[in-house]
Amino acid sequence: MFPPVALGVIMATLDASVVNIALPTLGRAFQVPLPTLEWVVLGYALTLTGLMLAAGRLADARGRRRTYAEGLAVFTIASALCAVAPSVTWLVAARVLQGVGAAMVSGNGSALLVAAFPASERGRVLGAFGAMVGVGLALGPVLGGLIVAGASWRWIFAINLPLGLLAAWWLRRSVPRDAPAAGARGPDALSVLLSCAALASLLLALGHAPVSGWASRAVLVAALAAIGLGALFVVRQRRLPEPLLPPGLLRGTLGAALTLTLVAQAIGAAVGLQLPLHLEQVHGWDAARTGRWFGVLPLSALLVAPAAGRLSDRIGPTRLTTSGLALVAVGLWLLGDLGMIAASGRLAVALVAIGAGQGLFAVPNTSLVLSRAPRGSLGLAAGLQGTARNVGLSCGVALMTVLVAAGAPAGGAWTSPTANERAALADATQLAFRCWAGVAALAAIAAWRLGARQDPA
Repeated sequence: MFPPVALGVIMATLDASVVNIALPTLGRAFQVPLPTLEWVVLGYALTLTGLMLAAGRLADARGRRRTYAEGLAVFTIASALCAVAPSVTWLVAARVLQGVGAAMVSGNGSALLVAAFPASERGRVLGAFGAMVGVGLALGPVLGGLIVAGASWRWIFAINLPLGLLAAWWLRRSVPRDAPAAGARGPDALSVLLSCAALASLLLALGHAPVSGWASRAVLVAALAAIGLGALFVVRQRRLPEPLLPPGLLRGTLGAALTLTLVAQAIGAAVGLQLPLHLEQVHGWDAARTGRWFGVLPLSALLVAPAAGRLSDRIGPTRLTTSGLALVAVGLWLLGDLGMIAASGRLAVALVAIGAGQGLFAVPNTSLVLSRAPRGSLGLAAGLQGTARNVGLSCGVALMTVLVAAGAPAGGAWTSPTANERAALADATQLAFRCWAGVAALAAIAAWRLGARQDPA
């Protein structure tokens, strides 16, 4: 049953990044400016993040295979609509529909696998699954570039049609039906609306703050909306007999493990934002060289993740999550020493440490989250973790921008930086990576203390 589940999640993961490389081409095709084109990306990302929680609850109530299959169908149909889009408005609407299907797939894949395999094999299966997700993330920009260079941009979406049909056929043949959780109900519509709106407002505030400024009217309105809608969501949950997010669920081990998920994703996003800027602006590297070096990160994670899964089955997640975060902290500290001179050896060690640390952390952490989910709530736990990952990505970008701006007010966005500007950016990057190394070290301590607690499963 592993291949069709992995294939569906790879498709959803690919489409989170594959479009980015085609934005200039889309702008020329539809004759629209970049702010309009951003919604081709944002429409998908906001819908995916906002609906993951509801998709997880839906899977618990209706059955995980059924929800996954329906998500595949929605995603494939939406991909066809994207491929034939006659206007950017059509494309954005189809991308939103794609996000609906992706939420049902991505927020349910790991739960579907965990429910089908015994606890003794959970780490091994999640390790392989995590490697497949990494493949999707790594292939996105590469595949997008190849398609845009060699064919029409429409094939970015059209390629999902045969893949979606193959995954649906394979799913039907190899994955048995599962019974819905006893007594579980589908998500409350108002709760879904409030959670989606609150998360979308939060992501918009985090996404636009680095560009517009934290005190800008748009960012403040989005932040206040996120707080207000979040408060209404909490009140609504306390009044429902079957809430979308049961009050108290995030206390104890589950909530702590989800927080570590968010922190780890924030660190990854921060590195992905600042390191290319530093290498190109300070060291003078071109984009191709930077991209080749950056491939060390996902490659290291891919190599380590399956072994981490197998080890997690044998020794438990605590030592692996702690070691992974500690290794990330070491790598971040080494990145802070890059300075003005490109030291390839130091960079290689730092990237391998960060990538391997992420691989060591991610699979055991996922296993911990799903093992601590209440009975009948595997889908909800998977949806919560997916939400934490996406919010972490936005937090990482926003916080890294703040840290860099503290040392280099111009943000390093220079076409031909002077020596003084390069030095300022180098100092700002050092400050930022040292701060993130501290965050990773604190997260490692928290992971160790989490493992020492004896919360009931």
